[in-house]
This record gives sequence, C-alpha cells and structure tokens, in this order.
Amino acid sequence: MLWLSTIRKMGAPGFLVIAALVSPTVSGQTSPPHTANVLQQRLSQLAASFPGKVGVSVRNLETNEEAGINSDEQFPMASTYKVAIMVQVFRDAEAGRLSLTARVPLAETARRLGSGLLPYMTPGLNPTIHDLVLLMITLSDNEATDLLLARVGAKNVTATLRQLGIQDMRVDRSTEDLIGDWLSAANPNLRGVSGAELSAHPEKIPELSREETERADRSFIGDPRDHTSPKAMAELLTKIFRAQVASEKSCQDMLEIMRQQQLRTRIHRYLENTTIASKNGTIGYVTNDVGIVQTGPQHVVVSAFTLKANADVSTEQAEELIGRIARAANEYFQDTATAQAPTTDQKGKPN
Repeated sequence: MLWLSTIRKMGAPGFLVIAALVSPTVSGQTSPPHTANVLQQRLSQLAASFPGKVGVSVRNLETNEEAGINSDEQFPMASTYKVAIMVQVFRDAEAGRLSLTARVPLAETARRLGSGLLPYMTPGLNPTIHDLVLLMITLSDNEATDLLLARVGAKNVTATLRQLGIQDMRVDRSTEDLIGDWLSAANPNLRGVSGAELSAHPEKIPELSREETERADRSFIGDPRDHTSPKAMAELLTKIFRAQVASEKSCQDMLEIMRQQQLRTRIHRYLENTTIASKNGTIGYVTNDVGIVQTGPQHVVVSAFTLKANADVSTEQAEELIGRIARAANEYFQDTATAQAPTTDQKGKPN
C-alpha cells in the first residue's frame, strides 16, 4: 500500500523521498532452532544484493523449520500493522464489544489521505464493520483503517499482542496521525491540519523540497512507534493460522480476507499455483509484505521488510527482492518435503 500515493498525485512528488538512513550491508543473525542452513544462505545472498536494509523471517508451519535475516531487528510496519488491527476487531466482536454486521455511516470528516477507495465513494454509503476490515486488508484503505482503530483502540491492539506473547510489535497511531506526523516533520505549518481537510483541499499541501522530505523521513524511520521485528510479525501470522488469536471461525475468516488481497506485486510476484494470504505496506523508502503461502499441504510464512538506502533505489527493486525471497523460501520447503517423502518400490511398498 502506498501510504502517500494519493498525495504524490496531488502534486507533491517529493513525498516519497527518504534520506539514505540505512546501510546496504546485512548483519548476520544467530541461527534460531530448526534453521534451514541452505535457505539461510540463499536469503543472505538475496539481502546482500539489495541497496538497503532487509529484514526477513520465514517459517514452515508444518515442520517449524525457519530462517531469517535481521529477524529480531525493528522495522517500520507501514500498512502491515493492519493485520494486528484486524485481529483486535475480531477479538472485540467475539467479546461482544462490537458487531461485524453493524453499519458505519461515512462522514466527510472521516476522509483520509493515501490509499483506499472510501474517500471517493458517493455520500450515503454505510459499510459494515466486516466490510471495513475487507477494505483495510485488500485495498489498504486508510479511511476504513481509522474507522476501525477508533473503535478498538491502538493501546488495546498492543496490549493484545503482549497477551499473545508477541513483544516486538506495537501499534500506536491512526493512519491520519502517522501521515500527519510525517507531514509536520517536513513542514511544521502542516501540524494539526486534518487528513480530511487535506484530502478535500489538496492545494493546501505545499510542494516539499528534498531537504524537507529527508527531514521527515529521518524522523519517521527513527520513531519507534508502529514498528515490529520480522520474527514478531511471523509469529502473529503463525498464531492466526493456528487459531491462537481468536476462535477457529474468526481466524479462518481473517485468512480468507487476506487471501482476497488485490495488491500482488511482492510475495505473489513469482508464485504460481499457490494460495496466498497477505498484507503489504509502503511509505517512502519502506516496502514490506507479509503473508502465508500455501502450496498443496505446505504452508510457509513470509515476513519481509525493506528500507531503501537512497533515492536511487526504486520500489520496484524492493518488490523484486521480496518476490525472490518468497520464491526461494517456498521452493526450499517444497524441495525439502520431496526429499523427505518415503520412496516406494515397484509394488508401491515403502522402501
């Protein structure tokens, strides 16, 4: 999801520029239990080829075999944090604090900058809470996200993550506050201006200089809010798959929503004959994608986060890298499963 893509189209092309804040080298990780050494080497090669910082955690959900690069380090989540918000919505629904079928009237004040379709809908639309979750995940709709987060609370999302044993992930801000903080860091005159106002009056958004955008980008990447480690995100996806965050029914519903993902240029990039439940995220130099890849009976979690090294690195390069990472992980686990399968003699008996 391009958090600021709408802004860019409004005439502020500098919005997607972030300073060269990260080293192109990749630090080594202590191999966790059940590490796939061959896959670990392949991931290291891929990460080293990218001009920026890479964080990866991959895991076979049938065997628990895993590998990672910088998997315990913190990365900005961008819109991948919407997975955690979705979990909270379903938990609140099960607890009776909200209803997935309740309808939400849309108001002009709810309009948001960035990705999504709700700001462009004809007034009078009343989507259900479940509709909003679908839009938040499949189209990364920022208005839907903030309508949901206003009901469940960012502090409650983080508290739930702690209850689930996930320590290295936190959700702090609405998309309006996140983008607003970025804008005010670039230009203090924009502090306090609502997303609804800027969405309705894009002419109020000044064209930012490279220096201003780099200042905002340094502030954004250095801010610890709304960050995760790749391993923490992989753990959340694992718990959704294993129905450990909510009921079996709710977790299956969450996975089905994620399978409807419409933004398919990263984990999906090179994977054919697979079923993928995913959520990506993008802002400035941040390009992420997280999901569960299913090939036959095999399920592989892919949690991939990237930070570009400089303005010369394109989002396309980051997406290409994530696609190669997903393919490498899926192929490795398929090959491993084939190698471990029992052979048979001519009569069909195991050898």
